[in-house]
Amino acid sequence: MRMIVSEAFGACLNELVEEPDRNKHWKILRTRILESARDSGKQIVHYVPVWLFTGQDCLPFNIGPVKFVPRAGWLEEIRKRRGKSSPWMATVERLWSGEVVRGGSTWCGLKGVASALRRGKSGPRDLYRAYADGKRFSEPSDLFHGRVVSRLVHPDQWVACCDIQGFETSESRRRGILAARVALDTIRLALVRPNRSLISTSADSVQPFAIDRLSQLPNRDLAHGSGINRKGLSGAPGLATAIVDQSSELFDAAGQCIGAAATISINHGCPKLAERWLNAVHWYGRACIADVDFVGVVMLVIALDVLSGGLEQKGILELIARLTGLRTSHVVLNDGTSLKQLVERTYKLRSEVAHGSILAVHADLDDVRGYLEDLASTALDHYVIALKKYAETGGADDRDEFVKSLPPLIP
Repeated sequence: MRMIVSEAFGACLNELVEEPDRNKHWKILRTRILESARDSGKQIVHYVPVWLFTGQDCLPFNIGPVKFVPRAGWLEEIRKRRGKSSPWMATVERLWSGEVVRGGSTWCGLKGVASALRRGKSGPRDLYRAYADGKRFSEPSDLFHGRVVSRLVHPDQWVACCDIQGFETSESRRRGILAARVALDTIRLALVRPNRSLISTSADSVQPFAIDRLSQLPNRDLAHGSGINRKGLSGAPGLATAIVDQSSELFDAAGQCIGAAATISINHGCPKLAERWLNAVHWYGRACIADVDFVGVVMLVIALDVLSGGLEQKGILELIARLTGLRTSHVVLNDGTSLKQLVERTYKLRSEVAHGSILAVHADLDDVRGYLEDLASTALDHYVIALKKYAETGGADDRDEFVKSLPPLIP
């Protein structure tokens, strides 16, 4: 990137010297940098294994530049992009079908055994391992690469194919993972709690798969308990297809915002508002998979604060009321809590936790977290759909103008 900037600066140096108005220098330089970046950028598809639907027959689907495909269809995506099959694919398909694939030189395996004996390792297990390693290392490259690739995707996982355009390799990779995460966060908006926490990328930090619990009562022996946090969303046949079909409007609107971050070109009518939604929904997604309630609560309030443009409690209340068309006095909980009271209560709790209240941190926040998840999910869903319509009508890329375009606030 530094080379691109230096080359762009040198290319427009004469133009900068001839322009007496220094306020216009950055505009000239920025235009040339963007042009150089577009010319030097690469078009890379990043493949990110994700936990999505398990035990479901569902066709591949897109959310903007991210295409979700089952593991069985992933190799076909690679073939389409390359234009032909790769030699290692046959090994992957054989291993995925349950076949035992053997290769390598027997002579290399025996040489491994001889080397182990010279090192004084003469046990049956050591000799077998030396033989297997020697034979494995002599495998043809396509067989070796096939074994490596076959282990990268779990049988129950999907693959997010993220098409990123115009960035150098490391930045493209960073944006590819971000696009996959935000696309999953978009799917969370179509789910109900606790299902939102079941989907994630393989790179996310989530709750451990297995949890052991040890305890003891007076005069009793040690008690051992365990629990499993399953990954992936499962259910009745057709569940995945129903979710995808019923969320087409949401996926289309969110896809435009994700696409704005996946390319160096400006392809959204309101790029600043699209980026605001992208940041907010990412906080929301991190909150859904947080393994501690107080962390989830803080992140959810941050998501709403970001979405409102940093207008805090008052701005969050106005934005949600306008997006949903609800009165601020509308009762949203069974105990009679109004929308205004819910926002006030949760924002106060966020402040208590953020400022170090131990009692707030260790309080039972499961119900509050559930209310906040639903509130944030509703706000983010309505926001991105409203933003798509607003941008298509030529609305200004401004926070306050967008809010004014929404239905009026009703006390």
